[in-house]
Amino acid sequence: MKKGITVIICTYNGATRLSETLNHLAAQVVQKSLNWEIILVDNASTDGTSACATEIWRQHDIQHVPLNVIHESKPGKLFAFQKGITQAKYEYFIICDDDNWLSQDYLNVAFNILDKDPKIGAVGGQAIAVSEDGISFPEWFDEVKEGYAVGKQAKNTGDVTYKARLWGAGLASRTQLYLDTYMTFPSVLINKNDQSILSAEDTEYCLRIVLKGYQLYYDSNLSLKHYITSGRLTLNYKSRLYENFSNSNAIMDDYYLALKFGHKGNLSLFNRIRLTLITPFKYIFYSHKKKSKQRKILSYLLPSIITPDSITSKIKKLMDG
Repeated sequence: MKKGITVIICTYNGATRLSETLNHLAAQVVQKSLNWEIILVDNASTDGTSACATEIWRQHDIQHVPLNVIHESKPGKLFAFQKGITQAKYEYFIICDDDNWLSQDYLNVAFNILDKDPKIGAVGGQAIAVSEDGISFPEWFDEVKEGYAVGKQAKNTGDVTYKARLWGAGLASRTQLYLDTYMTFPSVLINKNDQSILSAEDTEYCLRIVLKGYQLYYDSNLSLKHYITSGRLTLNYKSRLYENFSNSNAIMDDYYLALKFGHKGNLSLFNRIRLTLITPFKYIFYSHKKKSKQRKILSYLLPSIITPDSITSKIKKLMDG
């Protein structure tokens, strides 16, 4: 792939939000040798999003940075993003949500981090919340801001692989790594029956590349503003947001088990032997819900005896692939 960065914006009915997002991209200050492009994926919008975005970018008249609009009719950010990244022509990509306002040096900083260290699989930064019309944030917002992808993702700049996740907003990573990660092993967050998607696709990607041996990195110099509409600051929206997180937790837990107990995990030999001895007893005596987790653990500790369930089996193949 060509050296450079592809900025991918997935949007549904984002006509009213895209102006500032594109204005901030137009204001990027990059080194002369850095080539970049924008891919906007219109996810079945009905408000003229594509035409609006095209006109906004035309007015900026940045001829060396194309805005390519593509369409994905299947609803869901994961489907939209995967459609977009297949069209990317550059080595690195940045996820820029339609309400993300990237700081002027965002592309430059992200490019330099990824280009200098091939062991870094993905990098993220910090986000500052901006409310619609400058309204005050609810009293409860500060306690749950991480769920809105707001704040600092770590205390200091550096390796955050131990967290095994970064926000999707502003995430920068390697295009071929993403394609390789999902080409053979599709996301397990997709319900095959109705093609619905559980949330946490960004966390799943981070977990997958950590399982493949890549590092996650946080840099406080990567900064963006996250524009939050008043409709997303209601208790009802917050409740639905966290319900979506909860629905995906079971699958995320399967990935975390793989990190701990898989052959690439950090479990010591002593603990592996100890758990191999005591986990069968836990499996026998625990309740049904806890029994399921113990069986998953045993499928890592005693793979020749315990057959993994379908999700664990897919994750194992991902690690070995």
